[in-house]
Formats: sequence, structure tokens, C-alpha cells
Amino acid sequence: MKDSMDFDRLLAKYEFKAPYTIEQRESGMNNTTRMITAGADRYVLRIYNNHRDANIVRLEHEVLAELRRLKLPFQVPVPVQNKWGDTINISRDGTLSAMFHYIDGERPSSANEAHVLALGKAAARLTSALSEIKPERGPLYSPYYSLESTYSSMDETAFAAMADLGEGLAARSESFALLLGERRGLIEECEAISRLPKQWIHGDLVFNNTVAQGDDIVGVLDFEFCTVDVRAMELAVILVDLIKPDDPACGAKVKLLLKEYVRSFPLPAEECERLPALMKLRLLDVALHFAARLKDGLDEEHILCGIIDQSAFVCKWINENGEDLKI
Repeated sequence: MKDSMDFDRLLAKYEFKAPYTIEQRESGMNNTTRMITAGADRYVLRIYNNHRDANIVRLEHEVLAELRRLKLPFQVPVPVQNKWGDTINISRDGTLSAMFHYIDGERPSSANEAHVLALGKAAARLTSALSEIKPERGPLYSPYYSLESTYSSMDETAFAAMADLGEGLAARSESFALLLGERRGLIEECEAISRLPKQWIHGDLVFNNTVAQGDDIVGVLDFEFCTVDVRAMELAVILVDLIKPDDPACGAKVKLLLKEYVRSFPLPAEECERLPALMKLRLLDVALHFAARLKDGLDEEHILCGIIDQSAFVCKWINENGEDLKI
């Protein structure tokens, strides 16, 4: 979906009240997005690049419908029906797309303390809401603690071999070794983790998947990876997103978000104690995901290099700053 004609062909599947314009917006690694304006109405068109499984998108839309029935303090995406009454489009080559009503606002920033607090509060409220939903469809993504079976084709040997695919990756051999060591350690913890309380989680709740107005979080986006998992995994994913090598204040922000989250949604001690391991699971999952994408020719080398750098940095940070993760 690289030229305007492709987008026009997709948009011909919808009824608009006025002529539309297409605006390119920042897209994530897993999908392509465009802003659509038709008179006073605005929409977001999403093209799924990561898979061609319509059942995943239908589950996502079912979860969104379930959440909209609850009284949430923020918005979630509302899918738009096409001319045939469906919320999913399937192109001839199997590519999936969907359109959503636009949620007005800006991306929040971890540099804004109010946004850190707001995300902690919104995440806690979302955890509570997701514990109440009962979709007819079951989860289609494996839980994070099933790391080894999920990435069986990217085992230790295959992952280590990724360092031989280019000079940039070869220069990160120490980081690969560190991540392999962390992976071995997590194998021993996953059985205990699997016994923690489970429920539906967003699975990818980070700053870039939320919308802010002023100091408030007013929207939560991208429920594509929603699944049933350990409920504390939701918090672990958010904490990982706060830790950056160029942010010396990230430890303080971790403490701030943790305090706000557990104030709104208290977690038992057994879940809090597993947060470091859950955070590492998130890091390893992302690293293995992008290693597989590079192996399949879906990304360029520099993308995995960045993922390896970030994953290794955060694993080291967790090992050195465990006090900041205590509640």
C-alpha cells in the first residue's frame, strides 16, 4: 500500500458525506496509517502489515465493543462500517484494513510528569475494565510467558546467528550474549509466572498507543495484541516503555507510574515481586519478534540493531535498579 491509488481503492469501500483528503501520519512497526478528512469528519485508516488473519482483527473489534459498553474515563477506537456493513476489508492479496473514528488529541510524552501519572491511572482503569469483558472469541495471541513455544523457530541458536547477518548486528555480539543469558534465566521463571492471576490485557500499552489532551489521557489505541495473559504484564509493558538510555530521570518516572497504578489498582505482593521478570519477558518478546521479521525479510538491519540496543540497556537497568521497582 505505497501509492495514493491503493488508498483510494480502499476508501471507495466507504460512504463519505463529503469529498475526502488523505494525510500521511506516523505509522507503527506493525501497521500503516493514514488520516482521512471528509468535511467535518475525521477518520484513521489502518492497514495491517504484521499478519493476514481476519480473526485477530475481528477479536480486536469485539473487545472494543465490549469496552465501549463500560463507563471508561477515556475513549477507545470505534470501527467504521464499510458499504457492506463490515468493519474489516480484505484485499485480493489478503491484506487487511479497517477504518476508525479519529480520537482528537496528541501523543503524550514521558517528559511530562502529568502524562506519566495519567498513563498510570488510565492503565489501572483499563486493567479493571478488561477484567470485566467476556468476548465470544477466545485469545489468538499466546501469553508472554509462552515465549519459548511462541518463538520456537527463533531458538537460542537461531537468535545468536542473527549477529552474523550484518556488521551492525555483529558489533552487538555482547548484547546478544546478554539477552541470551536473560532468556535462559526466564525459562526457569515462566512456570511460576504462568500461575499468576490472568485476564484480558491490552498487551502493548505504551505512550505511543494513547492520546492526550492537556495533562489527561483521553484515548487508548491499538488493541491488536489484546490477549489473555498474566494481568501484571500490562504494568510491566508500560514500565519498560519508560526506561530510556538518554533519560537520567527514568527511574523517578518508573516510581511515579508504579505508585499511581497501584493506588488505583492494588496488586498482590506475588505479582509485584515478578515485575522485573515480566519486564524482561516483554523485552525478549520484542527482540525475538523483530529478529524473526528481519529473518523473513520484513525489516532492515538497523531496526533490529535499535531493538537489541534498547532491550540490552533495559535488562541491565532492571538488574541495577531493582529498588525502583519495589512497591
